[in-house]
Order: sequence, then C-alpha cells, then structure tokens
Amino acid sequence: MKQDEKNSLGGPPVAHQTIEFEDKAIKELKIISSKKRWRLNVRFKSLPSYLRGLYLRYTPKTQLKKFYLKYKYRGKAIRLPLGEFIPDYYGVIQVSKEVMRLHEKYYVDGKWKHNPKEQLITQKELEESQELSMREVIQRIVQAEFPRKNKIGKIAMSSQKTYARFLMGYHERFDQLIFDEDAKNQGTIKLKDGLTWKSFWAKYPPENKDPKNSEEDISVYDTNNIGPVVIDYLTKGIVSKYLECKPRNPGTKENIMKALQCLYSYAEKRLKCFGDKPPVVNPTHDIEILKDDETHTKASQWNEVAFDDDQIPEVNRAIIKTVRRKPFQSEALLLLGCTQIRPEELLKLKKSDLKDKYILFRKETKKERSQGTVKDTKVYYTDEIIRALDRLHRQYKRKCHEKYRFIPWLFPSSRINWGDPSKFKDNKTRRKNLSGAWREVRKHLKIGGSIKTLRKTYFTQKVKVEMSQGGLSEEEAIEKISKTSHKSPKMIKHKYNKPPESVKIKRAQKLSEVLEFKRKQQ
Repeated sequence: MKQDEKNSLGGPPVAHQTIEFEDKAIKELKIISSKKRWRLNVRFKSLPSYLRGLYLRYTPKTQLKKFYLKYKYRGKAIRLPLGEFIPDYYGVIQVSKEVMRLHEKYYVDGKWKHNPKEQLITQKELEESQELSMREVIQRIVQAEFPRKNKIGKIAMSSQKTYARFLMGYHERFDQLIFDEDAKNQGTIKLKDGLTWKSFWAKYPPENKDPKNSEEDISVYDTNNIGPVVIDYLTKGIVSKYLECKPRNPGTKENIMKALQCLYSYAEKRLKCFGDKPPVVNPTHDIEILKDDETHTKASQWNEVAFDDDQIPEVNRAIIKTVRRKPFQSEALLLLGCTQIRPEELLKLKKSDLKDKYILFRKETKKERSQGTVKDTKVYYTDEIIRALDRLHRQYKRKCHEKYRFIPWLFPSSRINWGDPSKFKDNKTRRKNLSGAWREVRKHLKIGGSIKTLRKTYFTQKVKVEMSQGGLSEEEAIEKISKTSHKSPKMIKHKYNKPPESVKIKRAQKLSEVLEFKRKQQ
C-alpha cells in the first residue's frame, strides 16, 4: 500500500487501495487503525467509462465510507462528494444513477460543459421543484394564516376557522390551533403546547382515508384521493368527485368550494406553483352545486320574516327584560335593531368609535373589507341610536360594572382575567356573539325570529320611511339606501327588505288601481 506525500483535499496523507465495485465489497472493507486522522482512497476495478473518476473515501477510525467523483473542469482537478455509503440504502446502484444524472445534465461532446459542483438547475428541474401536492399547499397556507387574495393581510378569523376545518380539520390536529384576531381585526393562527409547525405536521400526519367509505367527514388533507394530488393536475372532475363522494348538504359543499378556491388562489398568486403558464381553466370555479327548492335548517324559517310595527315594541320589551342577566349583550341587541351594522361588526366597536355626532364605522371591522377599496364611514346618531347608547352608558355607571372602564371594547366579554391588566386590550376581552342573550329574549317573545330578523327589520323599516317621506317607489328607496350600506341594491331587495303580507297586499291593490285607472284613460 502506498501513501501520498500530500493529501490533495488538505490534512494528513491518504493511502490507496483497490476493490470490486460491489456493495458487498464496500461493506466488508474494514481496516483497524490507531491513527486518528488516517484516510484511505479506495479505487474500483473495471468501472465503465461514464463512471471514470469515481472512488471511495474511507476513514478506518470512524468506518465512514463516502463516494467521490474526481474530474477535470477547465484544466483544474475537482473532487465532488456524492454521498455516504449506507448498506441497503445508498450503494453502487444509487451512486451510478447520480453520476449518470450529472453526465446527462453537464457532460457534452466528451467534456464537462458546466461544473457539476455548482449544481445548476435546468428548466425542467425548476418546473418540477415548483410542484406541490394539495397537502403541501394546505400546510403552507395554514402556516401563512390564510393571506388575503388581492390585498396585504390575512382573512377574517371566522373564515380561517371555516376553511381550516374543511382543508385540514375533522381531526384532533384542528384542536391544536388557536384562532384569534389582531388590532386590525385580521385573523391569526397559533399553535398550542409550544409546538412548532414542523413538529405539528409530524405529530399529525395525513390519515389517507377514503371519504366514500367513511361515516364521518374527512378533510382534504386526510383523503387518499384529492390530498396527494399535485395541485398542477387538479381538475374540475377531481373536485366534483370529491364534493359528491358522500351525501352533503348544499351549504357544506359551498363552504368546501370556498376553501378550495382560497387554496388554489394562494397556490397561484402567492406560491407561483404554475410558473409562467398558469392554468387556462381554474378547476375550482364554475362547478354547479344543485340546491333543493326548500331549505330545511331551523334558521331558514325566518328567512322571509321581519318584525312589523306592532311587533317591534314587543321585541324591545323582551330585550329590556334580559338586561339584568345579560347587561351588555341586551344593549347590543337594542343598538343592532337601529343601525345598519352587522352583529359581528357591532361587537368590534370600541368606546373610542363613539364620536359627538356619529359612530365611526372603521374599515377594519367591515365584512366587505376584502372586496375592493373600503373606507371608514360615519353612522350618524338617530333618536333610536341615542336612546340605545344612553342605556349602554348607564350600564357602565353601575357600581358592579366600573371595572369595565379599563376595557377598550364597547361590548366587553363577561369572562375576563382581571388579574392580568396587560391583556385588557386583547381581542379576548370583547364579546364574540349575542346568541346567549337572544335565547333569553326568545323566552319572553310570543313571536319567533332570529338575530338576523333584527337586521331585516331595520332595512324594511328604512325602505318604508323613504317611500313615505321621500315619495319614492320601493325600487328607488332600495337604491338610495344601498348606497350607504351595500355595493349593490340586490342584497337589500332580495335578502333584507321583508315587508309583512298585509303591506304586500295593500301595495298590490294600489298598483292594481293605478293600472285600472290608466286603462280607463286609454
């Protein structure tokens, strides 16, 4: 055995030995040496031409065996490490494939066109490196806290919960997520128990279940059909089959579609998964979801209902009866009944939003903030709003409620950790919903209705007032009102303007009289 006078890679001298190019020969290579830094360059017998320059670097002290490729590039000798020999995992077959890959990529006309050590990326490799499965995109969008589609920031917390449930929920991993809101009312997602995202995904791997054979819902992440699909190859057919793989009501299908649309848009606009050639057809768009003529949910019975003139005082009396048990919630219901603000928006109001002549309706709290340009608006005081706010101010003056002066929210939560003043301004110290108070109100009501009925009543009354005082038709009144509350009059016309049957009959009779008068004139 001969030794080099100088190790070309630096360090102590290196000896040379020759063995067969076989896994067995490499595995059985073993030399006992007391020299700590002595290494051996092992050459292989009868190598094919494309493997010329391949050898094994062996360290007897540690028994480390590592493949190297020696080649010349622009007259300079270079040694490229090709990985450690691991029995039954990485041996002569694997290293041969790696050398062949380097030849195909960098070796042209008998010489190295590029230096393999620089690891240049070809166009094909670049495109393949951008390919992500549905599961990988789900991981990234959850970690990114569901960015908004066309704006900087995150979507609302309620939407984050809904989308996360369908994409990676229906599993105990969903319970490890903490959903909250920041100062701009944008959703945030954190992990419980000190988990990192890497450990989280490792702890809760995909289940690979067939949704067709499961009695319970399975998330996209856990399915064995749509979850592993590379998002580039997602088609309308795949999406449609997933929607129809088991019985689901139309509302659930629509929510799944919204979640998939959010995911696909994120992959296209944020991750740039499709490179320079985005798909011509978005597979999550224009998928028809069949609906029944009749809805069967409990809340649907109030879809076409608004409180009439005789019922409004009864509702207000029922709300006032709940003040002792639900003080701030009941006052919120009274204010809800006389403003255009939605319940979830109302509960995000701060005391500082109450100005001398109006309520500042901040753009951060608006539901439509993700659609185009949204600005702060002013909700000017009316007699009804002033009465509702006066009642709320009286609640704050009660001795048992003095502590709430430290809370910035107009409608504080009843569950506050008073021992930690540093968290008084957190989102957790505000009321999140009014369902508990409305259940109390329903006990005192002989008539039915939901919280949304209050909003329908407000707009129905608003249309009625505009028609009577302004001499406008119903269409004109709706058009005028929508300019300060909606982007289009369609929502008020079809969803919120719900005059009682008696009013509809009177309007129909009046219209009939006008038409009859015109016919007689002709």
